Amino acid sequence: MKYDINHEFVSISSQTATHRIILIHGWGADSNDLLTVGKEITDKINFDLEVISLRAPGIHPSGQGRQWYGLYPHNWNEAAVEVNKLIITLKKFDTDKIPLNKTILLGFSQGAAMAIDAGFKLNLGLIVSCSGYPHPNWAPEKKCPPLIISHGLFDDVVPIDASRIIYEKVKCKSSKFCEFLEFDGSHQIDANLINFISSNINNIF
Repeated sequence: MKYDINHEFVSISSQTATHRIILIHGWGADSNDLLTVGKEITDKINFDLEVISLRAPGIHPSGQGRQWYGLYPHNWNEAAVEVNKLIITLKKFDTDKIPLNKTILLGFSQGAAMAIDAGFKLNLGLIVSCSGYPHPNWAPEKKCPPLIISHGLFDDVVPIDASRIIYEKVKCKSSKFCEFLEFDGSHQIDANLINFISSNINNIF
C-alpha cells in the first residue's frame, strides 16, 4: 500500500495486518534504527502488525543520521512546524483497514518528544515514550490515548525528570491506561519494555 505522506519511511508490511506500529527514531539516528524493536514487538504480540518506521526530514549537524528539528540550541519553532507535519502524516495512516485506534506510536528520545506532542492530538491506540521529554508548553488534551513511558534512572542525555513531568501531567488529565517504567539504565530502550507491552496489550486494545 502506498501512502501520500510528508515523511519517507521503511516498513515491514503485512497484507493481512489488523494493527500497526509506527516508530519515530531519535536525534542522529535514521528510519532503520528502531526496526529491530518493531520486529521484536510483532514477534511478542498476538496481533498481525504492520511496522512503519518514519524518517526525520532534517540532516543531523554531523552529516550522519537525521533530526526532527535542531537541538543545541533547541529550535522550538521548527519543532512546532514538524509536529504539525507529523500529525498530517499520522492522519494519512488512519484507514478503514487499520484505524489510528489500532495503532501503536513508539518514539525514542527526540522521537518520543515528537510522539508525545503529535500523538496526544490524535485517537491513537497506544503511545510509547522511551527516554523522552515534553516540548515547552506541551499539555495533554482531555481525551488522552493510553500511554507507556520508559526511562533509565541514569540517563545523562535526557534526565528522567523529563518523563516524570509527562507522567504527572497525563495522570492529572486521564483515567486511561498510563504506566511509567523506571529502569536501571541510561539513554536506551529497556529490554523489559517489550515484555511489558506484550503483557498489557490486550487490556489496552
